[in-house]
Amino acid sequence: MKVLMLSDFYPPIIGGMEKHVSLLGRELARRGHEVIVCTTGRKDLPKIEYNSGVKVVRFEGLFQKIPFLHADSRRRYPAPIQDFIITEKLKTIIKEERPDVVHSHGWILYSFLPLKKQLGIPLIVTLHSYDFICSRKNLLIDRKICNRPFTIRCVVCGLESYGLTKSFFAYLGVKLNEKKLGLVDKYIAVSSFVKEAYCKHLGLGDKDIVVIPNFHEIEEQNPEVLESQMLPDDFILFVGALTPSKGIDVLLKAYRRLKTETRLVIIGIKGPRVYYERTKNVTIIENAPDNVVNEAYEKCRFTVVPSIFPDPCPTVALEAMSRRKAIIGSDIGGLRDIIKNGESGILVRPNDPRALAKSMTYLLENPSLCSEMGEKGYVRLTNLFSAVKVIPEIENLYESIAKTIR
Repeated sequence: MKVLMLSDFYPPIIGGMEKHVSLLGRELARRGHEVIVCTTGRKDLPKIEYNSGVKVVRFEGLFQKIPFLHADSRRRYPAPIQDFIITEKLKTIIKEERPDVVHSHGWILYSFLPLKKQLGIPLIVTLHSYDFICSRKNLLIDRKICNRPFTIRCVVCGLESYGLTKSFFAYLGVKLNEKKLGLVDKYIAVSSFVKEAYCKHLGLGDKDIVVIPNFHEIEEQNPEVLESQMLPDDFILFVGALTPSKGIDVLLKAYRRLKTETRLVIIGIKGPRVYYERTKNVTIIENAPDNVVNEAYEKCRFTVVPSIFPDPCPTVALEAMSRRKAIIGSDIGGLRDIIKNGESGILVRPNDPRALAKSMTYLLENPSLCSEMGEKGYVRLTNLFSAVKVIPEIENLYESIAKTIR
């Protein structure tokens, strides 16, 4: 089968969605499918390259060419509206490649939807976040889950992230495109909570949406670990975007409550307008190379995923499980699917430093139990979140949708 994947970004631009698209494309190619990924690019990246059997086509749309629209010049997101330049480029590629199915990830979907009407190609959309119901993509307001998206208060909610003008147009784009999402043939939700949210706010039913989680390829996670001078000998680990929605503030407050010599290491991509102070016992490493991240997973006591927003299906949790590490995660969003509470990790109330500190202390004081949780997490990953389990589900969906639509 020939699969055309659309993605806002693709490695070397890294994030949970980008890693998933890259792994999915590679695994599909390994299983004999022809895979083309269309994504946004930059002047320093090749327009066409072949990566592990996947053809990657990059192009700049109109909104990538306007620097002041983007807080981070390395991540120039497509806007939540049709970009006519991207639509024309996709039209040319589709006519050349003639794919059997299109699988979309992110806001680039809005530039494909007009072609869906014209060409009638089967369309599957993976819901990696809440970007089609929330212009900020995190379904969070005042540090709580938002139950009223598509309302004008979204503009106020987005002020801190976007500023007034960008916040208004981001809200307007999401709002005006709501009904166009009916063109999608099937949605994949990466967790049960994501499915619930979209069913509630878009009126989807079981026939419209299926839960298939992200996966982590265990075989690829045993690289040679190089000793780094950045890491202490004994530490608790956080890996993720350095933004408030990921719970960094909560983690730091919780850590200050601990009576321990074990240090805290925070590794991630720095968010715009966000600053966290390094201290004697808190090491913050921004934009760390892969070998440092790999070593950190190997050496840490356990990992913490303290998200205050309903994190859809955090890749960092799957990475920790592949390293046989126990996880303390927020009892919210996709972490409820990933962590079996009390068995492969601990779920704690989100946005609660006291509860988080208590669980961190518990694992520090019970290292054998911590190790046992890590082993059980590895088994859980193998059974539920491995490529062997997940890829066939996606393949079956491709085949069923292609037969139905064509």
